[in-house]
Amino acid sequence: MENAKDILRHFDSIFDTDALKNIDFSNMKLLKTLFSYFKEELYTSSLEYEKLRTKQLRISDKMESTFTEEQQKLFEQYWEITNQMSSEEEQQLFLFGFIISTNLNNECKTK
Repeated sequence: MENAKDILRHFDSIFDTDALKNIDFSNMKLLKTLFSYFKEELYTSSLEYEKLRTKQLRISDKMESTFTEEQQKLFEQYWEITNQMSSEEEQQLFLFGFIISTNLNNECKTK
């Protein structure tokens, strides 16, 4: 979660909050572990996801069967970068969920 401060800034710019001042991710080992665990262990794919994944693999197999060696290497690099981008999106969404929860909790406290 190296880019947590950037995500907090982004959140603040969207929702006009002070999350950057009020949330410190540096000591949140449990949150980091939860994200990793969620990503690797807790997620269960839906039927729709499985349908999309099947289509994706079918297209990928067709493409790969026609590739030259150079095209195959480029495709593998493309695929890896696409996966890294998805991981970044997942992390941001996960942190946004936490930030929203924290802000709503703070706003709902009675004084």
